[in-house]
Amino acid sequence: MAAAARRAHVVLFPFMAQGHLAPFRCLAELARRARPGARVTVVATPGTAGPLRASLAEDGLGGDVGVHALPFDPAGHGLPAGAGTTAGIACHQLITLFAASESLRPAFRHLVAGLRAADPGADVHVMADMFLGWTLDVAREAGASHSAVLTTGGYGAAVHFSLWNSVPLPADDAFPLPPFPDVTVCRSQLTDHLAAADGKDAWSTFVSKQIAAFAHTDALLVNTTENLDPKGLAMLRQLFDVPIYPVGPLLRPTPPAPAPGTKNRGAILGWLDKQPPCSVLYVSFGSQYTISPSQMMELAVGLERSAHRFVWVVRPPAGSDVDGEFRPEWLPEGFRERAAAGGRARCWAPQVEILAHAATGAFLTHCGWNSVQESLGSGVPLLGWRLSAEQFYNAKVLAEEVGVCVEVARGTRAALSGEKLAAAVEAVIAAARESGGEGSSLKVMERFFADVVHC
Repeated sequence: MAAAARRAHVVLFPFMAQGHLAPFRCLAELARRARPGARVTVVATPGTAGPLRASLAEDGLGGDVGVHALPFDPAGHGLPAGAGTTAGIACHQLITLFAASESLRPAFRHLVAGLRAADPGADVHVMADMFLGWTLDVAREAGASHSAVLTTGGYGAAVHFSLWNSVPLPADDAFPLPPFPDVTVCRSQLTDHLAAADGKDAWSTFVSKQIAAFAHTDALLVNTTENLDPKGLAMLRQLFDVPIYPVGPLLRPTPPAPAPGTKNRGAILGWLDKQPPCSVLYVSFGSQYTISPSQMMELAVGLERSAHRFVWVVRPPAGSDVDGEFRPEWLPEGFRERAAAGGRARCWAPQVEILAHAATGAFLTHCGWNSVQESLGSGVPLLGWRLSAEQFYNAKVLAEEVGVCVEVARGTRAALSGEKLAAAVEAVIAAARESGGEGSSLKVMERFFADVVHC
């Protein structure tokens, strides 16, 4: 008689940022589907526990996946009192939040030890975020297995961590990437803290700890697929001698939208219903990043010059202390009134539903990996304006290797030409319209889904 399968308890620990929480929700569902008998717990902080429970309940997982909140006091680390996630802090404070996350170690150690003691016969496995490398030590102390979850794509992660492994970087305008001499990196593709890193600064210290954890974990789980990201995965396998599993795309299904004409349709989707196919540009830089005041002004000029319809998710410009409500001084005088006839400027918009709408023809994005996958999943080509971290290299591979992205700017100090932006918008929207939405990005996604779900 075959031995009975051992009980399993899977502990998922995302970093406290929306771009990391979203894929971990999908990972929780995957864990339940792969091991229906396993117990699954998502570790949270007071600022993320409530939204996590709500989204899991919305996905029908409220009774199957538990949420355990660890105590965390942002103010005790010099962060704003309400900074329970990255949405509550400025970009320059990220390194402080990264360092502060290690204060969760004692409470997490207590949780894992308690799980082992409560059921000594069960296998405990910790799936931890790429920014929580210290969880490897906790797992080892408790006799639990461990995997690190890269919420990015393979190529972006491989380039990003190779660069950090090589600091200080050359001062040249362009240089080959160690240990991948066929990959050229431009200095304009580096974030400020990476360009300035000397190997002893706070960023270098933090990232080196994560890289060390990747080299000693039991596996790396990557939010991508083999067919979409073969070069990136090959690079990761060269960097880290551990099993690597492409478990992506970690995306929630597009929720069914209310039927056109119904009162629950919403103003944005109702407006899109009235637009021609592939005629609207969607503009958003994610939940964490934003552009400078001068860039915001020039972007508005470019949108007007393009004469294309658009939906722009407007957030406070970089350096602004204002959050929430729209301020007229962020945009050229009269811009909102002039745009009302052919576009929409909003402070929030339902991104997944907009990208899935037939009227959407292109997406101007910071190239965060979740946004990239959502766009590719709907066959929408990209205009790349990368702002930080591995976004620079996501855009690079999408433009140079996959052919679904046109770069328009780099970083928050890039000089943006409204005229050039208008020309890029025109080119991408025209290509989308000519192909009727059946362009190269959709073909990539057809291969993507065939690889993942074999259909």
